[in-house]
Amino acid sequence: MLRKSMTLKKTRPRTQAELDAYIAARPRPVRNTFEGMYPLHEDLELSDEQVQIVQDYLQAVNFHLPGAAAHEFLVVRWARYTGFQFLQEHLEAYAIGLRCTHPGMEDQHTFIRMSWGQLMGDPEAIRLPVNEPVLASDMMTLARYRDTRTGPSQTGVDAYAAAPDGPVANSLPNSLPNSLPDSVPNSVPEPVPGADFDLQLLNGALDDVLKQHLTGKGREINSWWNPALNWGVALAGRYPRLKYFESQGRLDEKILAALHSFEARAAHAETALQELGLASPAPVAAAALKQAEQAESGTFSRRHRIRTPQSLTESKPEKPNGSE
Repeated sequence: MLRKSMTLKKTRPRTQAELDAYIAARPRPVRNTFEGMYPLHEDLELSDEQVQIVQDYLQAVNFHLPGAAAHEFLVVRWARYTGFQFLQEHLEAYAIGLRCTHPGMEDQHTFIRMSWGQLMGDPEAIRLPVNEPVLASDMMTLARYRDTRTGPSQTGVDAYAAAPDGPVANSLPNSLPNSLPDSVPNSVPEPVPGADFDLQLLNGALDDVLKQHLTGKGREINSWWNPALNWGVALAGRYPRLKYFESQGRLDEKILAALHSFEARAAHAETALQELGLASPAPVAAAALKQAEQAESGTFSRRHRIRTPQSLTESKPEKPNGSE
């Protein structure tokens, strides 16, 4: 799988024909529409003439990525109708995917908005305001943690191969047992893969929560949702993992100090967490360690979360007279 992904990365399409063949070999995207949704238009598979319309429009409005030119794009033929997806989007709007061909920028993808009439070749068609050439990778939640703009330089099985400023985890002497580091006198705990990244995510999520609190908007859904969700995810996944490794003596001094620093920051922000209705780390850690202890002792049993639903409108049987 890794070899296959590396091969694709080395052979990025360089011409429109190569991109067409690359896209054609993949399944068509599926439009998610639901009952009661009636899109004005459908997604389009662009013809050669429509691809030329897009390329002409790119140069007409000088649409380009910083450092590249308007003609240095390949056009993804599958134009997505976006007019019904966003509240403030124009009902005629389509999004056309673009892949940059400028040397060194082949991994940068963006899109341009065009109207249905434009794609149909109508010279009088409405022109939508030209959007900024944003990259999809810039919109990702984890974008700010990546070491390159279009993604992390280490992915997949290589993502946790080495500590950022420490020895390669797998290069430690085989004489150090992984599960019982304390059994070896004067041993150094083997680095826990990804512990530094766990702490980056936790501190980043806490930063967002504090920024939200400073705005005074509270739980306003349009601004509160993302920081609340990211905080909950980090606290439910990354934090219990670190606390478990801490309880097992698996964290080195640097990571341990960073973990305690995060906890001190979170404790100082307790008021903000309560006012925003968010969980605090301390009870999460206690529950996680209790669950881990039960799991390792064989006494943990998963709660049954799915119960037989009961209709709220179904009338209950009448009780006999005189009974409670």
